[in-house]
Amino acid sequence: MKKSMKVFIAIPARNSEKTLEKVYYDIPIKFRKNVLLSDDGSRDSTIDVAKKLGIKVFKNPRKHGYGSNAKNCFNKALGLGADIVIILHSDYQYDAKKIPDLVKYIENGKADFTIGSRILGDKAEGMSAFRFLGNRLLGFIENLIMRTKVTDLHSGLVAVSSDLLKRIPFNVDSDDFGFHTDMVFQAHYANGKFKEVGIPTRYGDASSSISIYKSIVYGFHTLDTIFKYLMAKSGLMKHPKFRIKKIKKTNSV
Repeated sequence: MKKSMKVFIAIPARNSEKTLEKVYYDIPIKFRKNVLLSDDGSRDSTIDVAKKLGIKVFKNPRKHGYGSNAKNCFNKALGLGADIVIILHSDYQYDAKKIPDLVKYIENGKADFTIGSRILGDKAEGMSAFRFLGNRLLGFIENLIMRTKVTDLHSGLVAVSSDLLKRIPFNVDSDDFGFHTDMVFQAHYANGKFKEVGIPTRYGDASSSISIYKSIVYGFHTLDTIFKYLMAKSGLMKHPKFRIKKIKKTNSV
C-alpha cells in the first residue's frame, strides 16, 4: 500500500483577510508545507495575508464562482504533484484539525473520496432549519439514487485522491456551488470509494452562505446532475461529465 502520500491543502478564497490566518494555523504543522490558495478576485488583503503565511498563491483565471475557484485549486495541486488534495474553505467554517482523519482513509486504501460530515460530528447543530432540511432532502434523494449511506453529501470539506481526480472530467462541472455535487456523482460513477469523518458545525459572522435563490438553483442543478448520472448509468446518453474511465473496484459506501 502506498504510504507517505503528498498531501496538498487547497484553499478557494475570496475576501478572506479576516479568517485566513485562523484557518492556516488550525492546519496541523505536518501538512502546512503544501498549502495553496486560489484567489477569486479578492478586493481586500487576502493575497497579502496568504503570502505572509507562506501559502502558494494563484489567481483564478476563470470567471468568478466557487466551482470555478475549486477547479483551479485541483488543477494547481495536481500540477504540483499532489497525491491527495483537500479542499478547505477560507471562511473558517470547517475544522482543519480534522485533516489527518480525512487523509488516513485514502492513504490506507479504504477511500478515494473522504467527506467531513457535520451530521456525524454534532448533527449539524447551528445550521439553519432551511439549510438543514434542504441538505437532508437532497441527500436522501442522492443516496437513494447512488445506493449509498453518506450522511453529509453537501459538506465543503473533502479530500480526494489524485488517481480519482485524474479520472473524472471536473473541469466541465459547474462553476458555482453545484460543482461539489457534480464531483460526488462523478466519483461514484467512477467506482470511487467514500468514507466520512465527523466534524463540528461552525458558522460565524464571516462564514459564507448561499442565498435562498441560489439554494433553489443549487437544488435544481442537483436534480439535473442526477438525471445525467442516471442516463449515463443506463447507457442511454453519456453527458461529457460522465465520460469516465472507471476504477476496477467493487465497493463504494
